[in-house]
Amino acid sequence: MDLDDSHSRKRRCVKERIRVTRACDICKRKKLRCSGTIPCSLCQRSNLHCQYKAEYTRGRLPPIPPLQQAPKASDVVDQRMGQSPGSQTDRYPPSPGVQTSVGHLLPQVDQDASNPPSRVSPEPHQTDREGHYVGPSSGVSFLIRVQKRLNENIAIPLNNPIFSFGDAPLPKSDPSLLVLPKKSDASALVSRYFDFAFPTHRFLHQQQVEGWLDDLYDRLDEPHTPEPGEREIRALLLMVFSQATQYQPESGRSSSASIKSAVYFAASEHHLVAETGPIRLTSVQVRLAQCFYLLSESRINHCWSLFGTTARLAIAIGLHRRRRREHAGTLSLIEQECGKRVFWCAYSLDNYLSAALGRPRVFHDGDIDQDLPEIAEDNQITASAILRSMSNTQSLMLAPVYHAKLSRIISGILQDLYGIQRLALESQVSAAGRYAAQLTQWRRELSGFLDLPSVNLLKLTYQRQYTVLNIAFYHAYILLYRPFVLKSFMSLTKEVNRRNGQLHKMIDQNVESCLEAATKIVAIVHELCEGRRMYRAFWFTHYYAFSAVVVLYVHFIRNCSRKSSPEANLAYYTAGKQGQEDLASCGSHSSFAQRYAMVLEELRKEADKAKSQVENPTIERPMAGSYLSSTAREISGSQRQTRQSDQAKGQHASSSTNPSHNIADVSEQGISREQFPAEIFGQQHEQQAFVAESLDDVSPPSYIADLASWGEFDSLATTGLADFGNFFPFEGLQGFGVE
Repeated sequence: MDLDDSHSRKRRCVKERIRVTRACDICKRKKLRCSGTIPCSLCQRSNLHCQYKAEYTRGRLPPIPPLQQAPKASDVVDQRMGQSPGSQTDRYPPSPGVQTSVGHLLPQVDQDASNPPSRVSPEPHQTDREGHYVGPSSGVSFLIRVQKRLNENIAIPLNNPIFSFGDAPLPKSDPSLLVLPKKSDASALVSRYFDFAFPTHRFLHQQQVEGWLDDLYDRLDEPHTPEPGEREIRALLLMVFSQATQYQPESGRSSSASIKSAVYFAASEHHLVAETGPIRLTSVQVRLAQCFYLLSESRINHCWSLFGTTARLAIAIGLHRRRRREHAGTLSLIEQECGKRVFWCAYSLDNYLSAALGRPRVFHDGDIDQDLPEIAEDNQITASAILRSMSNTQSLMLAPVYHAKLSRIISGILQDLYGIQRLALESQVSAAGRYAAQLTQWRRELSGFLDLPSVNLLKLTYQRQYTVLNIAFYHAYILLYRPFVLKSFMSLTKEVNRRNGQLHKMIDQNVESCLEAATKIVAIVHELCEGRRMYRAFWFTHYYAFSAVVVLYVHFIRNCSRKSSPEANLAYYTAGKQGQEDLASCGSHSSFAQRYAMVLEELRKEADKAKSQVENPTIERPMAGSYLSSTAREISGSQRQTRQSDQAKGQHASSSTNPSHNIADVSEQGISREQFPAEIFGQQHEQQAFVAESLDDVSPPSYIADLASWGEFDSLATTGLADFGNFFPFEGLQGFGVE
């Protein structure tokens, strides 16, 4: 017999699936493919306690064979073809190393799945560690393609420290060679910092910083040993120089600004290394300033590590509490107000890091009772009193205070809609309505400022505050409503009644509000780029723009997948494309803006494919890979044959009373229901109800849904890396372009 023919027969036998009527409790709860044995293959590989205690409602309770007595795949094929078990085995002896028990059969099936025919998509097929098939259009496969592209364009040395692995590199500098600028230049940097750099994160007192600057230059010619607390002040002044340098008018077009800024940062770190004594307020202030600097240099992992230390230092000296541990009489009003400002700025940064990285926050609202800062100018706050304002103009501290209030609303959104304990769909809609009312009230209180028709005639600081608060407000709407962009209509079809109709209408309204907010963010960013007012250090703005464009693209792709007319949503696609182009024009190599642009380019390609598919339905576009589709058809055909056989044996009544029986078998084989053709489920109302119940509150089969949350997707785009170790059986990042 021809050796190739023998190999192909054996491969077809190995690829046959075993009909499993009952899954173990773990596989059933996680909707994983189960071998139906005791223990099952997954529990055996994972060293888990395999049990079958869940209620079984499909008729007579089937026996559970032990793993070593599980039927062979070849036996199943022989029985379907009317052959006796073993006859096929006699003619085609098993090749060495191929095991026929179910426990050892699954890896072989996965191996075959990873070698598809040449006619299918060139994207390699994989299976995860739990046996799920990963096709070229699945969520994880899309993330892998994004990760590959990022790592192909951004080389990440493996010898980087773990605290900054994946970050953009900083220019090399020697802090011992630092040359301070002239005092006039230093004063100009301090003014630029307070006027432009941080319009809504004002955690420093301007007059106090200017006093420190005078002391520093007055004592330059006096060699002396730094007194306790003096090193932190020097480090803080250097961070003011560093960040002000990033926001100089020429900084967006010159690399020298980045080098100078890095030199100041390195010198600041050099002073902090020698810091001694108790924790001081300046210790927290300088490290918080370093966190903002690291974000502006696209070093979010370094920032996240440093912020952990900074937040805990703030907690250690009681900045999160209304009453400090020290006696109130020992603190000046300047220190008390700066303590409030520092904490609420750190609280705001904690929320944004959590949203961008998909990681838990450090601060918890139940542990906080700190007051908001006073709405007073820096020159009004003295060591012993807060002077009365002599001007009728809006206070510069109004925007920072309201940014802190907005952060408190965002904190609740992250907790209720992005936490591990996910709410039911109705509860999510209710929570969204509650937070939407808070956002509406927040904006109503600032409507006189945020709804101005033009701010070009205002002071530069007010212009910056106007832009930052508006874009932060619209991003809060995106955080609030974007989970509903991925909600499937199937989750509302359990019962066709007025209640579900109202729920569906509310979800549609939430999606429309999310799209409107995303469109406004794109418009603001485009205006900044056109006016040459976009700086590469605007990390928050880059992140806001990225979140907005992702929502626009994903919504367009989903509507195309529903076979809706692309013209109806073409405006969102156009707005997303414009936002992507504007974002690509910002930043340098390895920066957040460039990483975001690479990820958005992959999404844009998927949007173009979806658009072409709607416009040209004859174009074949496999949604889950040819292997999966063919396997689904094989299972569907075998199930139809089984049903016909059951009817011939007089068992039609049993199968007809369980219309969801075969669909559940498909689920237990580890293949998503969304990836199966419609004929598997049939058109009966009972089957549709069963599918709707199974898919309740589950993300649809979009490119970033189901296997990746919004936070995980943001984290991948921001850091350039993602932990897929829990998904795939490979070690490290070999093969993904990491040097």
